Amino acid sequence: MTFLGTRSFRVLCAVGGVVVLLLAGTMSGSYQSQIASLAAIYVIMATSLNLLLGYSGLLSLGHQAFFGLGAYTSAILCTELGVPMLLGVVLSAALALCVGWLIGRITLRLRAAFFVIATFAVAEIFRLIALNWVELTGGPMGYSGIPPVSLFGQEIISPQAVYPVVFVIAALVVVVVARLAGSSLGYSLRGLAENENLARAVGIDTARHANIVFSLSGAMAAIAGSLYAHTLGFVSPEVFGFPIMINTLLMVIGGGIGTVLGPVIGAVLFTQLPEALRFSDEWRLIIFGLVLVLLVRFMPRGLYGTAVRAYQQRKAQRAPEPAPSDTDRTEVHDGA
Repeated sequence: MTFLGTRSFRVLCAVGGVVVLLLAGTMSGSYQSQIASLAAIYVIMATSLNLLLGYSGLLSLGHQAFFGLGAYTSAILCTELGVPMLLGVVLSAALALCVGWLIGRITLRLRAAFFVIATFAVAEIFRLIALNWVELTGGPMGYSGIPPVSLFGQEIISPQAVYPVVFVIAALVVVVVARLAGSSLGYSLRGLAENENLARAVGIDTARHANIVFSLSGAMAAIAGSLYAHTLGFVSPEVFGFPIMINTLLMVIGGGIGTVLGPVIGAVLFTQLPEALRFSDEWRLIIFGLVLVLLVRFMPRGLYGTAVRAYQQRKAQRAPEPAPSDTDRTEVHDGA
C-alpha cells in the first residue's frame, strides 16, 4: 500500500483541509467571510440531502421545507420568547425531527414519482402557510429583527467571528453523517437503495429505516435553516422555494452523491462559483450553466466521486499480479 492510501495520510489531509477552510474564512474580508458562512450552511444542507438521497436512494424535492421550518422556528423563538440562539437551533431541529417523522409516515408509503410529488407538495404547503400567516411569519414582507449568532449570551456581529461558529457546527454534522454511513444503519440504507425487496427479504425493516433517515435529514436541514436565519437576520417565504432545493441538489450531484466529502466540495464550489463570476453580469449565468452541463456530462460521479474512482483504478493497475499457486501449475501441466 502506498503512503497515499494510509489512514494517517488521509487523516492528515482532512485536518489540513479543515485548517485551510477555517483560516480562509476568518482571515478574509467581511464580504468573503459572509459568503464562507453561507457555504458552510449549505454544507449542512447538502450533507443532509445526501444522507437521504445518496444512501437510501429516496429523492425528495421538498427538502427545503425543513430548511424553512428551521429558519422560522428559530427566528420566532429567539425573537418573541428570548430563547438563546443555540437552544433555538436545537429546538428547531427537534421540531423538524418530529415533523419529519409524521410526514415520513405518510409520504414514504409512496414510491418513485409519487414520493417525489408528495414531498414537493409538502414544501409548497409550508410556503403557503408562511406566505399567508401574516401574524406569525410576517407574510410576504418576511420576518426581520432576528438576533444574530451568539454564544453564551454574547452576540457575534463580525462575519469573521460568525464563520468559525457556523464552520464548527457544519463539521460536526459531516462527522455525524460519516459515522452513520459506516454504521449498520448506513449499510441497511444502501440495501434499501439497491434493492428494497431483497433488503426486506433478509430481515431489514426498510420502512422504519427509511423513516429514520428521512427524519434525521430533516433535522439537519433545519439546523442549516436556523443558522441561515441568524446569519442574515431576515427570512421570507422564499426559504421554502424550489430554487433552494435545486441548488442543494446540484451541490450533492456535482460534488459526489453517496460520498461523505462530495457534498462538502459541491457546497463550497457552487456557493463560491457564482460570486467568482460576478465580474461579468452578461455571461455569469451562461458560464455557470456551462460548467454544470460539462460536470454532469463528463463527471457523472461528481468531482469527489470521479477522483476516488480514478485513484482506485490507478491503484488496481499498479497492483502486482498474484503469483500462480501449485494448483494452477498442476492444471497448466495437465492441460499441456
